[in-house]
Amino acid sequence: MQHSLLTKFQGTLLGAVLGNHLGYYFEYQQTEKERKNYKILINKHKFYALYLDKQNLQKWGEITANCANSLIINQEFNQEDWQKVYGEWQDNWANKKDQSSKTSQVKYFQKKAEKFPEIFDRKLPGLHYTDKDDVFYPTASNAVIASLPVTLLYHEDKLKLEKKLQQWGKVWQNYSDINPSNLVIGYLIAQALTEQLDTQTIIAKIIDYIGEKEPLVRQLRQVEQLIDQGANLDTAITQLSKNVKSFSRQQIFSEQQENSISCTFFIPICLALYCFLSTPEDMNLAILRAARTKWATQICSIVGTLSGAYNSTAGIPVEWRQKMGGELLGINEAEIMKLAKKLWAVWCGVYDPNNMTQNIVPAVAASNVIRPRPRKASGY
Repeated sequence: MQHSLLTKFQGTLLGAVLGNHLGYYFEYQQTEKERKNYKILINKHKFYALYLDKQNLQKWGEITANCANSLIINQEFNQEDWQKVYGEWQDNWANKKDQSSKTSQVKYFQKKAEKFPEIFDRKLPGLHYTDKDDVFYPTASNAVIASLPVTLLYHEDKLKLEKKLQQWGKVWQNYSDINPSNLVIGYLIAQALTEQLDTQTIIAKIIDYIGEKEPLVRQLRQVEQLIDQGANLDTAITQLSKNVKSFSRQQIFSEQQENSISCTFFIPICLALYCFLSTPEDMNLAILRAARTKWATQICSIVGTLSGAYNSTAGIPVEWRQKMGGELLGINEAEIMKLAKKLWAVWCGVYDPNNMTQNIVPAVAASNVIRPRPRKASGY
């Protein structure tokens, strides 16, 4: 193996939170003029959480950690326990929501709606945007990050991975959006962890894995064409936006969920695949390209996750880790690394919940390869 599985587990979680932090910074803190040179800005500044919406970042860090701890305690995914964990987390954050936060959320969604003039015809009758509490309607990136512990624990078995991710997603109201997007990213992470990721064939394998599900499959095929053609980022954004335009209003909205815009839910997923698969071995370049989009927070989060799984912690720029400040998604780096190590130990079957001080020494080798284990000196 090019990198140990443990460092890939750690790289996946750390890449997710670093990508989320960077993307949020660029999407909400920088002007269009300043966003033209990301390299200089990253090297000049520290991104302290106090400049960001710290509570929102902590919310999704907390559910990710809670999900991981549930897996660690139960040594597997327990749907009943997960529903309990989700319910407690939901109640906790719902209680923190006051009238001022509701007002700010309405303004946020109105601002987001203004970002899609080239995608939707605002003159369509009945087309409007409503304030959806993100506790009930997570974005694609929030859902991907929160489900990462499940993906890591079941990455070696694609059938079990699909089953567990589906069980994990059923607690969310926008499950119909979350399920296919999580399966796409979960499968890609699994391929990266097992070092079977081939950028030339991965899209076809993803489509075969999730089945023919519109509209995501149609967008995935377009991503594949863009990569094959060597299209630039502006072309990718334009083409994927046109792809959304081609869907009728009936395909975008359902009777049960009138204002659910599934197509836009999948755009960050597809653009993240484009940014990552174009430069899979260069997290720096992949994330900086993702930061140039309107959906920087979501796309950078997903790209960071994929790149971390593919390149491990070794592929994460050291200067980024040094400049991010103490907490990422409400979790500091040491806690992230420790959480990943515990998940890895559960996957290995060597984690002992009764011995919380155990010192786990990684011994990871490629599958189907016999490796000698370290032995004490025999005296010869």
